[in-house]
Amino acid sequence: MARTHSSYTASPTRSRSPRRSPARRPSKDGSEYEMDLDALGLNSTFESTELQGSYEPPVDRVDTSDIEGPEDFTMNMTYWMTADLPLAQIKSRKEAKGRVEEVRLDAMPEENAAQETTDEGDGVVVEEDSRDHRQGKSTTASPTKRANVTTDERTYSTPASERSMENEEKVRSFLSALPDTDMEGAIAGTPLHMPRQSFLQVPRPSPPKALSLQPTVEDYDTPRKPTQETVIHHMSPAVNRTEDDSLRERIAGLQSRLQQQKLASRTRITELETILSYTQSELEGVRTDNYKQTDKVVSLEKSMEQERQEASRALLAAEECLKAGEQTLDAKMHEFGEEIRLQNLAKLDNQRREFEQQLEVLSASKRLADQQADSKAQSLARVQAEMEDLRCSSEQRLQKHMVQAEEDQQKSGATLSKERDILFEQLASVQARADSLQAQLEKATSEARASREEAESKEATRNAAEAEDRARTVRISELETNLQATRFELECAQADVAAKQQVFRTNLDLNSRIRVLQQDLQLLRADSSASSQQEAKTTELENRISALQSLLEIARADLSTKDRELARHIGSQAQLEHRLNTAQGRIDGLDGTVTTLRQQLAEAHRESSRLRANVGRCEHDIEDANDRLQDARSEADRRVADVEQKLSKMKESKVDTERKFKELQSQRDDLVEGHEAMMLDVRDKAEDAVRKAGALLEQERNEKKRIIKDLKRTKDDLEKLRADAARTVEEEEESDDSLTSISSTDVKEKDGEIASFREIIRKQVVEMKTLKSETNTLRKDNKKLKSAAEAKYDFEATIASLKGELDTLRKENAALHSNRDDQEAINTAMDEKLASMLSKLMKDKAKTVVGKRDGQWQESVGTVQSEKELLGRVLLRQWGREELGIADEKHGERQTYQYQYVKRERAQG
Repeated sequence: MARTHSSYTASPTRSRSPRRSPARRPSKDGSEYEMDLDALGLNSTFESTELQGSYEPPVDRVDTSDIEGPEDFTMNMTYWMTADLPLAQIKSRKEAKGRVEEVRLDAMPEENAAQETTDEGDGVVVEEDSRDHRQGKSTTASPTKRANVTTDERTYSTPASERSMENEEKVRSFLSALPDTDMEGAIAGTPLHMPRQSFLQVPRPSPPKALSLQPTVEDYDTPRKPTQETVIHHMSPAVNRTEDDSLRERIAGLQSRLQQQKLASRTRITELETILSYTQSELEGVRTDNYKQTDKVVSLEKSMEQERQEASRALLAAEECLKAGEQTLDAKMHEFGEEIRLQNLAKLDNQRREFEQQLEVLSASKRLADQQADSKAQSLARVQAEMEDLRCSSEQRLQKHMVQAEEDQQKSGATLSKERDILFEQLASVQARADSLQAQLEKATSEARASREEAESKEATRNAAEAEDRARTVRISELETNLQATRFELECAQADVAAKQQVFRTNLDLNSRIRVLQQDLQLLRADSSASSQQEAKTTELENRISALQSLLEIARADLSTKDRELARHIGSQAQLEHRLNTAQGRIDGLDGTVTTLRQQLAEAHRESSRLRANVGRCEHDIEDANDRLQDARSEADRRVADVEQKLSKMKESKVDTERKFKELQSQRDDLVEGHEAMMLDVRDKAEDAVRKAGALLEQERNEKKRIIKDLKRTKDDLEKLRADAARTVEEEEESDDSLTSISSTDVKEKDGEIASFREIIRKQVVEMKTLKSETNTLRKDNKKLKSAAEAKYDFEATIASLKGELDTLRKENAALHSNRDDQEAINTAMDEKLASMLSKLMKDKAKTVVGKRDGQWQESVGTVQSEKELLGRVLLRQWGREELGIADEKHGERQTYQYQYVKRERAQG
């Protein structure tokens, strides 16, 4: 396919070059450039990529160092190439262009007979216009200027930065559009021959509309796709393109398009294969998961069946044990009741006789106790005077007596517990006699309790008074310390007041001195006109007055602060005095209350000692009889209640266990049924997913086979097209029509195939989404099954907790739990291993595919970039040879070059 060239290109200036390159024969029909390949290295190789720049050009050369302005190459070229040309210079260049054109016409007479042809498919325009060619040639490389520019041309111009980017893109497109064929007869490194003709053609522009010349060559490696506006309209130096060339180019284009389509189809096939592999791996994972789930379900069913059997056996054993326990308990209770009845009958007679004897003994002891009480009352009257001195010793004795009384009570309780069973029947016979005694005993106990409570209340008030006394003494000490602190602060405040009064006096003195000085100042100001010496004195006096005024202000500020502090101290002192007075009043009141409390405490001690003596006298008799009666009754009642409570609890526990066992059994049956239904659903869904995946795989295989067949058919069609093209080379118009029709049909077929590929891909994506959704539903079902299994195990745990008394069930349940934990740990470990393996495989596949594609892309981009750089260097070198002549590189000179920027417009046919 023919290449298009940019309309913005650098044209070498030949009119002023001192030397010309030797003439060479045209390399090939249609070639437009000649290049000295030996300039890059020995033996016409591309080993050297650097240009020589040591050649000193003639006067017509402009170096970048001589240009005023920025040192940047792009900005310099943008500035100088967009400058306005003077009219005289434009006319001189046109005349020089005409002379050069005459020489060219003598060298190449066949160019005038060229026809203008335009091929829209290839985008190549070959033109010849002597007038345009004559006008489009420039004879100097000096900076140009713009003159007589219209408003339209100004609006069309762009900023420097945008022009720089556009020029870079145009140069890149120009370099990429160089011809691929070898140039026959190109410059072979013999610069001594005189040039017969030059093949570095300058495009012919349309009549110039603007005198502004735009720079184009700035960075030769800037890429840009050629467009219709960036087309160079040039002609072949020797022979125009024929119909055979156009046919060949079309065939080459079709072949390249076919190769691209093949490459696209191959890449798509590889993508489909990768997608198929991914789907296969996912389906295998789903299958393995389904197999695992089925195995788990089978194991769960087996374990549930075993547990059901074990639970039924355990339930039967528990019922048997309960029945046996009830029978033994009933037998024991019957025997125990008979024994108790016989023992009670035997003991009643014995206790009746013993109780009468003990009653006589008690009456005698009561009389003795009354006599002792009278004697103790007399002794208490004698001891009251001594109790005040022996208060501490009496309290210790009281505590000892209390300990001994408690020990006696414990001893008597131990003896009573032994005699309780004996006195039970005796008390029943003498209940009437004991009622009267009970009333008397209750009256005595109430009096003793009242006296005891009163003594305890007095003791509590005494303790509270002592605690309050201690708190008040602490408060008094705190108030004394505060009083001392306030007195010290008052003294400090008084000292501050004295100091402030002294400062106030000093301030008054300073004010008086300031008034005197001000009067002196007024007098001095009145006499200041008399002498200049007094001015110095007045200034000195003013300085002294200002210093004294500043000191006065400082003293006033200090005085105000000290006055505020003094007022604050006085207020705090008044508050402290008020608090001190209130504290002293409180202290006096506390002293009076302390004295009254001490008197009350002494009276309470005396009364407590008397009451304690009375209590000690009556306590033993009262408590003995009362405890015996109450203990006997409570013991009998307690035994009967315990037996009845045990029987009722046994019956209730039996009923509760039977009810809970039935409920758990029903729940377990419901869970088993639900689990079985869920497993059936999961199996059905898994089978459907497997069938769908198989159908998708089969469909993708068929599509792949069809694509291969289509590729073979396209290859056959290509061969046929090549044969038809070879046959129809001789026929001009008919071959064109046939080729165009064939190309259109091929394009339509390829478009149809691409559309079919896209539809297949869409279907596969939809099917993948459906498979993913189905897998998600399967996973959710698996989660539900796991939750159901966990709930089942929770119910089993509750059953085990209800049957905690049975050791056999506990052991079996623990074994089941341990097995379940082991199985779950194994399953989780296997799942993690499978997930890690699948993730590694997917990552490795993705890395290999992406790495291969990146490598291929980098290689292709690198080769294209290196070729473009090399061609750019070659082109720049050749331009230098055409503009300035061939440099003597053997003697150290470097090849230099200049730019001639010309804006070319597409000629109107």
